[in-house]
Amino acid sequence: MIKIEQTAWGVNAASAEMIASRARNFGEGSIVVLEGERVVGYAAAQLTEHLSTGSWSEQTDGGLITRTHMPAGRLAYGVSMSALPGVGGKGVAWHVITHYARIFLETGRCDSMCVGSRLPGFARWSATPGNSGTLSDYLRSGTDARPRDPELRLYTANGFQILWGLPDYYPDPKSLDAGAMLLRRE
Repeated sequence: MIKIEQTAWGVNAASAEMIASRARNFGEGSIVVLEGERVVGYAAAQLTEHLSTGSWSEQTDGGLITRTHMPAGRLAYGVSMSALPGVGGKGVAWHVITHYARIFLETGRCDSMCVGSRLPGFARWSATPGNSGTLSDYLRSGTDARPRDPELRLYTANGFQILWGLPDYYPDPKSLDAGAMLLRRE
């Protein structure tokens, strides 16, 4: 899992301590995706009681989820999702979202799932002449009712709705450190 995190996130990858803490605090929320017998993806979730406008670090206790996971929470929050590049089939994200929907929403354990998404197209869009460069305009941009951003398209194609922008959400130059909060109800 550490190798997958490092490949996906580089210097911002979850440490061994973070991964162990997530598994210890909410083992059911820590999953891997297999391609044959090879681990190609890793994801972690926590349960909480409310949506937040805070940074990823604030919402996840710095990635440890020790103080932010609420065992009786009715909202599943996606803490992390990582994949090796070039994974075939439907992709890691689809498998993770489908699994979490099954264990959290379809069972009635949670009322909804949320995720704070990075926005890997935001920096490039902001630098394009004629664009306002604001986060709110970027979140509204796109064609045929589909978001411009590839991460947002992935989530909205899987039943999530964009709620609001999150400035200073997570250190990611392609996102200008911004993110978006998304929600899926069952």
